[in-house]
Amino acid sequence: MKRPMGTIEAAAPRLQGPHLKVMASLRMDQGEVREAQLPDREMAVMLPRCILLAGQSRAPVSLLDTLRPMVERMCLGRRARTWQYKDRWFFSFQPWKGVRFVEEGLPGSAQPQAVERPAAPG
Repeated sequence: MKRPMGTIEAAAPRLQGPHLKVMASLRMDQGEVREAQLPDREMAVMLPRCILLAGQSRAPVSLLDTLRPMVERMCLGRRARTWQYKDRWFFSFQPWKGVRFVEEGLPGSAQPQAVERPAAPG
C-alpha cells in the first residue's frame, strides 16, 4: 500500500509540553492540506542534539529561533509521505532505497546508462 504523498508548504519547530517536535503543513496530491509531525527518529537526524546541545539535557526556549530557519530550509518544498498512527498524522521523507544511480549518457543519448559495480575482491 502506497502512503499518500504531499509537498511541504510550511514547517516549524514546536514545543509539545517540554518536548521538541517538527510540525509541517503539507499540500497533498489530492489537493487537501494536512498537518503532520516528523517522527522523533527523523527529527534527530535533521537536528542532531549532540551538535546543537552537546551533552546537555535542557535547552533554552530561545533555541527555537535558531532551529526555525534550519527546519524551514530542510523541509520547504520537499516531497514527503504521510501516515496516520493513533489519531495523529506523521510525515517522512522519501528513502534512498528507491534511488538507482546511473552513469550520465553521452551527449545526445536518450537514456543514461546503468553503472556497473566492480566485483568485490576475494
